[in-house]
Formats: sequence, C-alpha cells, structure tokens
Amino acid sequence: MPVPDSVPRRPALATAVIAGTVALIESSGPLDDRAELRLAHRAQPTRAAQFMERAWLLGERLGLPAELARWRHVGLIVILMLAALVALSALGTARAVVGDARSINAMAAFITLLGLHLLTLALWLLGLLWPGAAASLSLGRLALWLTARLPLERGPHSFSVLRAVNRLLKRHKLLPWAFGVVSHTIWALAFGLILAVLAFGFAFHAYRLSWETTILSADFFQRFVHLTGSFPSMLGFAVPDAAAIQRAGASNLQTLGEAAAQSEWAWWLMGCVFTYGLLPRVFLALLSYARWRAGVARMGKPDSADPYVRAVFARLDALDPPVVTDPEQRPIQVAQPHRTPGDAAVPGTLAVIGFELPPEVPWPLPPISGLPDGAEGELVLVERIAGSAAERQEVILALEQARPWSLWVVCHAASSPDRGTARFLREVAPVARQCHLLLVAEEGGAAPAETESTRRWADWLAAERLDAIKLAPESSELDQSHA
Repeated sequence: MPVPDSVPRRPALATAVIAGTVALIESSGPLDDRAELRLAHRAQPTRAAQFMERAWLLGERLGLPAELARWRHVGLIVILMLAALVALSALGTARAVVGDARSINAMAAFITLLGLHLLTLALWLLGLLWPGAAASLSLGRLALWLTARLPLERGPHSFSVLRAVNRLLKRHKLLPWAFGVVSHTIWALAFGLILAVLAFGFAFHAYRLSWETTILSADFFQRFVHLTGSFPSMLGFAVPDAAAIQRAGASNLQTLGEAAAQSEWAWWLMGCVFTYGLLPRVFLALLSYARWRAGVARMGKPDSADPYVRAVFARLDALDPPVVTDPEQRPIQVAQPHRTPGDAAVPGTLAVIGFELPPEVPWPLPPISGLPDGAEGELVLVERIAGSAAERQEVILALEQARPWSLWVVCHAASSPDRGTARFLREVAPVARQCHLLLVAEEGGAAPAETESTRRWADWLAAERLDAIKLAPESSELDQSHA
C-alpha cells in the first residue's frame, strides 16, 4: 500500500464517512493496523489528520471508497427516479386543472395544486424544530430508504457505510438539510413544470374559472382570494376584485366568459403557484444546500472526547520519538524533517528480503542470467528473516536507511500465506516505490507461473487488497553477483 509523494486532499464528507465506517467495523474487534498507523503517523503532521489518514488507509484495504462510490451512484439513480415520478405527477395534476373541460373551480384548483405541498412543507419545518417529527414523509428520507433496499452489487460492508452516513449526519445535525436539498429541489422542479403547463393552457385556450358552494358565503371566497392574492400582487400578479369574485360565483350568467375577468383569475392562480409553491421550494433548496456545505466543512476533525478516538491517539503518541527534557543533555540525533514514506527512494537501487523461507531454500538464491522486468539495479540490501517481530522491525529500519527504489520479497511457493505475511507486506511495501513478490521452490528456483501455488498466492493478494504488490510473472532467480 504505497503512499504517494504528497497526500491528496480528499473530500471531507467521504473521509468522515470512511472514518465512521472503520469505527463501526472496529467496534466488533480491532483491525490489524500497524502498517497503516505508521504510514499515517509519517504522512500527516497533526493527530486529527493522522487519525483520518489511518482510517482512510484501512478503508482502502477494506474496499470502503468503492462501496461509498456505489452508494452515491445508486442514490443518484433513486433521486432521478423520484424526480421523474414527481414530474409526471405534476404534469398530471396540471393537466387535471387545465384539461378538456373548459370550466375550472378556482378554489378546488388551488387546493389540488398547493395542498400536498403546503402539508409536506409544514411537516419539514416542524422537523427542524422537533427532529424526527413526521420525517418519514420527506422525499429525501424516501430516497435514502429506497437506496438502502436496492440490491445492486452490495459489498460486505455496505450497510456499515449506510449506518456510518446516518450516524454522521445525525451527530452534525445535517439530516434535515440533507433531506431538504433532495425534497425541495424535486418540488421546485415539479412547480416549474406545473407553471409551464398552466401558462401554456391559459395562453392558448379559453377557460372559465369560478367557485361553487352550498354552505359557504360569498364573503368567505372574497376574503380567501384577497388573502391568498396579497403576496402575488406584490410581485405584479393580477388579483380579481370583489365584483369579479361575485360574478364568478353567480350561475348561468354570460359575464362568466368575459376575457378581462377570466384573465385576472388565471393570473391569480398562477401567482399563487409561483409565490406559495415555487419560490419557497427554491429558497429552501438553496438554504439547505448552504447549510449542508457548511456542515460538511466541519466534518474533517474527529471528536477527541470519543474513547475510540482517544485510543487511536494514544497509539499514535507511542510512535513519537522520545523527547529529551534534561537541559544539560543534547539530543543524540537531529530531528529529521517530515517525509512521506517512499518519497526519498534512490532510483536504480534494489533490495531483496527472504521472508519465512524453509531451511532447504539456499540463500542467497542461486544465480541465473536474468531477472523479471523492473528488477535491475544496484543491490543495496539482502536479508533473510524468519518473521519474528524483532526481525521485521530491524528489516524495516534497514530498508528506511537503504531507501531502495525496488523491493523484492521472496516467499516459499508451497507455503500458505497467512496474516503475518500480509502484515509484513503492508509494512514494507510503502518503503519502496515498487514492491514485488517472488515465489521460490525448495530447491531455490522461482515457482512457475502456471503452478497451483502461484495461482493461490495471486488470489490471496487480491483477497487481501494488496494490489500494489506485483507477483513475479516469470520463472527466475536472483543474480548472486548482486549479493
């Protein structure tokens, strides 16, 4: 798992989600993170940044960035599907208002076009003051629910990623704003389509808008029209006067077809849809997005009060060099400047490490004329270790001093790779720019690529996500003249 020369700036949300997912996975047992812990300690200057770097490196090993990308793609598909359904519903609603029947009940049209919208808007505003209140009716929560239940290439940690996202948004109080971006944007699209259909229908067809009642008085409708038309009138929309409202409620009168009166009714209806439907949704969508962006920007720092975070910090503290507190004593070594692992590798150099080789395998390996591609170079280190913790640490220190450009780890082909092998490869791979794995037989020759042992090791490297380590594809042995 080599670390690049400069640690890239990653999206704050993705980094926080990966860190939260790793914490959830480690709640059932700690992961083997010694290599990642050391890399993070060297690559970042602060404890918070080292904590996030460690989590990201572990997440890459577990395939979490790919899982998060899959969630984003599925979520986008779900949101587009919901937007299409709402758009079709909006078109149907608008066509129901301005359909083939040229007589429209103005009050019923107002309720049809704005009733559900005003109800869901009130519930969303209530959710801001009382989190969880009727939140299941939000289009954003519906999108999240559908995303979680679409069985599209789920990985082993798929639901851990989803739980981490939900926990992260709750802790930062971003759930209403995240759902708001989705819901308000879809509603704004719906009202844009409704206004387009209404404007087209009223522009090219003659409609008669009226009101009817059995138990209500004409004064009620007059107050209703004037009240609802007060804000649209400030934006320049026409509103029917008292006489026009009285005429619209009368029956069997030819004045119902008067063009001027009907135009005022049409503009009143479109003004209400624009003022009470489109404008609030556009404003709240922009507000939700602004609050969302501000909240995401705060996600880059872990909570130092969390016991899990404190435990990781303590392990990072243990990697710091000892500090000399006696003023009469001088430090033996001058502190080295901050360096990213692998960035000081010397071009053209080569190191060979034999790891857990049986006694029957000769060392150094018998010479032959050629090496696989990429193995040429000045041999700066040749070492054989049995795999103990002390030997591994000594080899890592020697590699850091030798700074090889290419590293070849020689393993026994017939042996079964285990966690110790994976741990050692993760520890030494970042030291060099290139890391290769060479399999040898007991007599010292490299194992042929067609053997079952080679295929087994290749499958193991893929399963352990050690894709950066290249398995030597050709049958070869190291040239003893380099030793």
